[in-house]
Amino acid sequence: MKLPSSIPSNSVKLIDLYNKVVSENLITGPDYQRKLVWKKQHKYAFIETILLNFPFPEIYVASAELDLDALKAREVVVDGQQRLSTIVDYINGTNDFKNQNRIKSFDELPEQEKRDFLNYLVPVKDLKDIGNDNIIEVFKRINSTNYPLNTNEILNAQYGGGEFATFCKMLADKNYQPTLIETSILLSADKRDFINTFFEKNKVFSDNDIKRMFDSQYIMLICATILEGQYFGRSSKINEYLEKYNDEFQIHENILSKIYNSISLIDTLDFPEKSYWFNKANLFTLIIEIIKFKNHVNLGAFENNLNELENKVDIYFAGDESYLSLISPDETKYFEVARQGSHELSSRQHRGNVICKMLENSMEREETTNSEMILEKLTEKNIKYAVILPTATGLSKSIMDATKGVREFLRKEGIHDYQTQDFGPDNKIKIQSFLIEDNLSETPTEASLYRSNGRGDYRIWFSELKSFAEVSDKLVLINNDGLKILNTKYDYLKYIEEMQD
Repeated sequence: MKLPSSIPSNSVKLIDLYNKVVSENLITGPDYQRKLVWKKQHKYAFIETILLNFPFPEIYVASAELDLDALKAREVVVDGQQRLSTIVDYINGTNDFKNQNRIKSFDELPEQEKRDFLNYLVPVKDLKDIGNDNIIEVFKRINSTNYPLNTNEILNAQYGGGEFATFCKMLADKNYQPTLIETSILLSADKRDFINTFFEKNKVFSDNDIKRMFDSQYIMLICATILEGQYFGRSSKINEYLEKYNDEFQIHENILSKIYNSISLIDTLDFPEKSYWFNKANLFTLIIEIIKFKNHVNLGAFENNLNELENKVDIYFAGDESYLSLISPDETKYFEVARQGSHELSSRQHRGNVICKMLENSMEREETTNSEMILEKLTEKNIKYAVILPTATGLSKSIMDATKGVREFLRKEGIHDYQTQDFGPDNKIKIQSFLIEDNLSETPTEASLYRSNGRGDYRIWFSELKSFAEVSDKLVLINNDGLKILNTKYDYLKYIEEMQD
């Protein structure tokens, strides 16, 4: 890896570098480069450095390709992407230099100051044609100190143009559009757009995550775990799959389908934007466990179980001793390792086991005879209904989660639309309802419909419910001259038969 000789520095006029960049004869964003991480304050300070004629660190360039037909040579920026991009933006008055008043814009500079700026001599090391491996090695060594690369950026420097890395970047970044010259991977536009949009709309990644490529690393972790078939500690297997599928990644469609199907199921649950389940550690576990689970899941029951755990995390971290007995040791450990975002194998396995049990408890099962007959009779009569499954936490705290099925039923029946409702108890809606007892008498109750402060969870509760239902019961909501609540452990066949279609 030793170079034939040291690389001398040359002085190049700033205007010459600018012209090379805008004419695309100097490529500022090769695969191994980091995404831009400078804040606008850093950019303003950098431009001030040039305006005051102070020096800044040298820029590294290397030969990229030679167009023998057009007799044009192109170069690539090895180090200095952010500096050159900032210079171009300043001269053009774009991005952070548009409509700012922190420093005088380029157009506002007096003629002499413009000349001085454009004639500023930039120190440039030209690596010429030293080969791609040596270019990447130079990049790694330059960035080994002074704002070091994170682990993913080092991997990206090594495998950023590989097929596995390209596939993951396409799922992480909707703006990344590699050409057929760069990759042979062609993704379904609909599936890719759906996955990109899911992460974006639910704000899974912060701006800093995106700037430092943690979004791409997250997708790599998901893909590597699917390929491995089991959890592993930290990022220990990512490097292995980056190398294994560097040249070809022919099974990418299979991996894409698994991720798409899993995320589609999660998206169907329609959690609020600030849901506990969009925490990166929780979402990672959900995606993997849904992929691993091979049985059919009752989505309403699964959503109910996830909401129940989310309610318990509030109890746990609030330290409400009157309800702590509702939380199991496994759930307590889940809350702790999820909060820490622990990447250890044991933590990932524990989170996986908890979610797997939820999936198992949400499997489609045969209804009890009475419950099955009631639901069949409602369907036969074309009577719309929604199912509520009371939980121990819900009954104890006098709250229940309005799952997506419940919300859609209330909206379609013209009873209530949660999407138009503001958060907090002051915006609670109360509706006169009735509990249908086992003797078919109607007990008046008041339905409380609201969205919680903070995350905006969808809530529903009925007064007098604790004397009407237990944890093991299945409740059915119908709209029969008002909102009625049936407990399917009772015999309602005659009551339903007499209802109008």
